[in-house]
Amino acid sequence: MLARILSGALLTAAAALALAPVAAADPADDPYGWHTYHDKTANFVAPLDPGAFGDRGDKAIVLSPFGTSRVIECKGDGHYVAVSCRQFDDQAREHAITQLVFSPFRPVYVYNPF
Repeated sequence: MLARILSGALLTAAAALALAPVAAADPADDPYGWHTYHDKTANFVAPLDPGAFGDRGDKAIVLSPFGTSRVIECKGDGHYVAVSCRQFDDQAREHAITQLVFSPFRPVYVYNPF
């Protein structure tokens, strides 16, 4: 009787351990969207855009050959997942938009041509 109880408990534990990594690795398990790129173009301004140092002075500056005319996508929250931004060129190649200046100053992001 004891052997049956122990074997049942061992089988249950083995099944739980075998299924746990599958559930944790599910890409749909991203309730806050931290691991998915989202359009964040509205959070940026090119330095030569009208209002870049006026009414749009609260936006991050982006130094890119495309400015904000092309979509800038970002993911992460800066706390649990590092912030990562990207922009695509004319040939649909992805280029990183890397942050150079951090708090307490106005954020400045730079387009990586490579």
